[in-house]
Amino acid sequence: MNELETSYPNQASASQIISRELPDLNVYGYQVLEELSTHANGQRATYVAIDRQLDRLVVIKEWKMPVGYTAAMEHRNSPSLDYATYLPKIERLQKLDHPNISRYLHSFATPTGFCVVREHPQGVSLAELGTLPVADIKLIARAVLKILVYLQQLHPIVIHQNIKPENIIVDTQSGLQVYLVDFGLQTSSDPNSIEITPGFTPPEQLSNRQLTSASDIYSLGVTLICLLTGISTSQAPYLLDKSYRPQFQHLLPEQTHPKLVAWLEKMVEPNYQRRYLDAASARNPIANLPTKRAKIGIDLSPSKKGEWVGWGIAAGISIGLALIVRQFIFINTDESDPAEIARNQAISNQVKFEESDRGKLLKEKQCIGCNLDRQDFTKAQLSGASLNKSSLTGANFSTANLSLAIFRDADLSKANFTKANLRQAAFYGAKLIGTDLAGADLSKAKLIYAKLKGSLLRRANLSNADLKFAELQQVDLSGANLTSADFSNADLSYANLRSANLTGIKLDGANLTGATMPDGSIYQEVVNK
Repeated sequence: MNELETSYPNQASASQIISRELPDLNVYGYQVLEELSTHANGQRATYVAIDRQLDRLVVIKEWKMPVGYTAAMEHRNSPSLDYATYLPKIERLQKLDHPNISRYLHSFATPTGFCVVREHPQGVSLAELGTLPVADIKLIARAVLKILVYLQQLHPIVIHQNIKPENIIVDTQSGLQVYLVDFGLQTSSDPNSIEITPGFTPPEQLSNRQLTSASDIYSLGVTLICLLTGISTSQAPYLLDKSYRPQFQHLLPEQTHPKLVAWLEKMVEPNYQRRYLDAASARNPIANLPTKRAKIGIDLSPSKKGEWVGWGIAAGISIGLALIVRQFIFINTDESDPAEIARNQAISNQVKFEESDRGKLLKEKQCIGCNLDRQDFTKAQLSGASLNKSSLTGANFSTANLSLAIFRDADLSKANFTKANLRQAAFYGAKLIGTDLAGADLSKAKLIYAKLKGSLLRRANLSNADLKFAELQQVDLSGANLTSADFSNADLSYANLRSANLTGIKLDGANLTGATMPDGSIYQEVVNK
């Protein structure tokens, strides 16, 4: 999993990621909320964090020295992390000015390496979307290649070095916006700086040869193949033959047009000189690429029409030709069987349901960036569901099972979660303004920086929940179980805590001004316990 918009594939992985220890970057002005990915050797990790000065979400990528590294090892040509070596490349990335490139904001050295801070993009990664229709893949390809054209027109050119499904973000809330994130920082002076993603890294990058404008074309080609075939990032290496040529043709949908296949094959040529040499030359053919092979075996194009008519007349079977045309062009008549119409309608309705946001959530337990406003999910079994960045305003999840569900940056305003099972659910940055959570089980839930102003949490179970920096103004927590919950730096002003169980609660830096305490007394000051 990489970057912001990747969801958790199952309950076990969600639990593992939520409980992982996070670095303390508060001294640099950032509160780390969640780990999004980590390199296998532990030398790189990516986090989502809060910029405490500007109160906004950002992404932080950390480069760390190997475990056990000492200054003495540098003399033995061991891998090192010289921030000064990387700084020119980072500063170049900070100067990039394109609406579809996640902007680089800041970088700083740490005792174990350095960190780079960039914008938190809206949308979801292609890794989360999985398989896409060919028409959508064409749109994404054109959009990414347009970004690469911009990068390749700079002097000197900028090479992304790290294109894969996780690093292409799609925002469908404001039309189809495509963003490129997480550039590699490979430098010619440090071969250890290469960021390898097996299956996506071009051969010349693996051998630390000079990168060219064709290098990103290879990585993008593999990414598009994954979208077309449903192959995941981790499975991509198994497509490669000994020459690093992806063998994917047997996995394509039956109707994939040969011209589209040929275009992809040229994108992923192992020899960069045989690929499209730059983004502009790869982008030009896209507009005319057919999305699908013709569904019928007879060519009825204008150039062939005369040949078919001549053949029909010569054979003396004009009636037969009419029947053929009727069969393949699907002319509607009044002779349709009512039972068949009903069956087709039922199939059509089922397809529409499964393709809808509601059907996708119920079937796959995943709906990223979906619109589920005012939908009814009473008693739904959605344990481990991923609903990042989805709109759920006014939705009804009463008594639903949503344990380990992920609601990062989701809008749950005025939704109904009464008596719902939300154990260990993650609500990083979620909006729950006016949400009804009365009697809900939120034990061990992650509500860091969640916006809960005016929510109803009467008799809710928040034992061991993490609510650091949460906005809880005017929240009704009467009778709630808050045992060992962490409300550090949370705003509980004018909250109702009457009859709540505060055993072991953490209130360091919390604002309890005007809050009604369990014994009915009113606090008029900030409590630092």
